[in-house]
Amino acid sequence: MTSTVPPVVSGGYPVVGHLFEMLHDRQSLFKRGYAEHGDVFSMKLGPQWVAVVTGAGYNRQFYTETDKSLNMQDGYGFLKEAIGEVLFVASKEDYYNQRPALLQVFKHERMADYVQAMNIEVQRWLDSLGQAGEVDITQAMLRLTQSVAGRAFIGPNYEQELGEAFWHHYKAISASLDPVLPPTLPLPKFKRRDAAKKKIHEKLMTLIQKRRDHPEQYDDLITTLLSTPLSDGSIMTDETIVTMFMGLIFAGHETTAGQAAWLIALLLQHPDYLDRVKAEIREHIPAGQPIDGGVLRNLTDIYYAIDETTRLRPSADTQIRTVEAAMTVGTYAIPAGWRMMVSGDTSHLLRDTFVNPEQFDPLRFSPERGEGKNPFAIVGFGGGIHKCSGMNFAKNEMAVITSLFFQQFDVELLSDDIHVVSGSGANYPSAVWVRYNRR
Repeated sequence: MTSTVPPVVSGGYPVVGHLFEMLHDRQSLFKRGYAEHGDVFSMKLGPQWVAVVTGAGYNRQFYTETDKSLNMQDGYGFLKEAIGEVLFVASKEDYYNQRPALLQVFKHERMADYVQAMNIEVQRWLDSLGQAGEVDITQAMLRLTQSVAGRAFIGPNYEQELGEAFWHHYKAISASLDPVLPPTLPLPKFKRRDAAKKKIHEKLMTLIQKRRDHPEQYDDLITTLLSTPLSDGSIMTDETIVTMFMGLIFAGHETTAGQAAWLIALLLQHPDYLDRVKAEIREHIPAGQPIDGGVLRNLTDIYYAIDETTRLRPSADTQIRTVEAAMTVGTYAIPAGWRMMVSGDTSHLLRDTFVNPEQFDPLRFSPERGEGKNPFAIVGFGGGIHKCSGMNFAKNEMAVITSLFFQQFDVELLSDDIHVVSGSGANYPSAVWVRYNRR
């Protein structure tokens, strides 16, 4: 009989509860909660009670109850203040109204152009490395994914159109993300965020006007948003286009950068599987041949490694909802006003779902083994109707980066202690230093 709220994980403090551990080491917090109480437990973040769930069954409830008992927008007020009311931080009505434009941005027919942009920018990065040297892959991937997003969404002249200051301003917005403090406090980081946001808005408004004045010269994200009807038949306002652009750029490079860096690190830490990847590259990607959709469809071992990286080292290890209507989860009652989170740190390591879950084993995703077939077993890209629309873009980008990097260079991992760095935004690895020599 359901009558009690979920049991509380140990380690909380008076008043603040588990807030500090959530901010600085949520992986340990979630794993301890699961070890103590199983698939459903609670924690307290300051005045806010939160239910944390693990496993495909409860994850499914989390995603399918979104927009019903669960509200997706309220838990992301800090993102709303940073980028505006768009995508999953917009109201439910606005989100569903905007979905046709979002689907148009990531439709299959546009992916060929995106993959071409990935080829160009990845090769530019590889050419810049010279014959030999050392590089921190974590930092390199952040810059590279920015370049890919710029070329894919703005076009070949993105550097001139966006200007050198664009990513500096974006960094100020990213650094301001804080899920705990009220995002309107007069703090220096929030003031820097607002100033940077204003500069980015001014820049993007200029680009929108250029495309409106000369639509025949452009075929990019902005022109797509300028011409795609929303669900109600209207066209996005310029302000909404700016906000949509900021949201897509934010979602499209920070999470991918972390996953791409982890992918390279994990492959270098597991040379036997890297040999499989290199053999696949030799078979399907001759030197000098660009990678297109046909090539990508043949790279099974690389995509297994991408899925395994998402499982072991997710950039987005948790998502948040607000409980609008009291609900039952398992044998527990979750009151209205609570928050709810899914936990990748525990869901992705369940022994009844994954064999030897602590091990990097990409072949678990092969048809012969078929682990993780349940779409709610892994939460790195979300789930249900709100599953990340850019998932295929991100996976293809990681595949292009990995293929061309290991095609053209012999690489040695120098960093010993690579660990997860978590904060207010996406998770990413600590420095991944490698030594490379061009083949």
